Amino acid sequence: MIDPSLKKLYFLNNKRSNIMKTLTSVAVFTIASVLSFNAMAESKVDKSIILNKSVNKGNAAIAIGKGNSANVGSVALKDSKISKSIILNKSVNKGNAAIAIGKGNAANVGSVAITGSKVSKSIILNKSVNKGNAAIAIGKNNTANVGSVDIQ
Repeated sequence: MIDPSLKKLYFLNNKRSNIMKTLTSVAVFTIASVLSFNAMAESKVDKSIILNKSVNKGNAAIAIGKGNSANVGSVALKDSKISKSIILNKSVNKGNAAIAIGKGNAANVGSVAITGSKVSKSIILNKSVNKGNAAIAIGKNNTANVGSVDIQ
């Protein structure tokens, strides 16, 4: 027969072990997600349609820190090759805020941003509806856009 106090101690240790397994699983999944996202950073889009038809009401997208981005109802393409494609942002944005604070950040509401990409034989259309929104960027080299198209 096991002493009840030892039984409780075993249960707590076992519970901590399960929590650690869960945290480890979450950490591994997060790292894998970041690595796969970084692998997609240089993408090729060919003969495709990219459509953002989101309806956003009363949301806030906030990015704080170096190199972050905050977007509501936006399409952002970076370091990609786009050819024979249609990029359409038809988002409806009401009462939203995109806020970026820090160095090199961007805040966008209902915008299309294409940076460091090659675009050929494609259509880029921003037909977003923006009412009562705020895009705020505070810091060095920041950008704040509402309902815009930005190609660099």
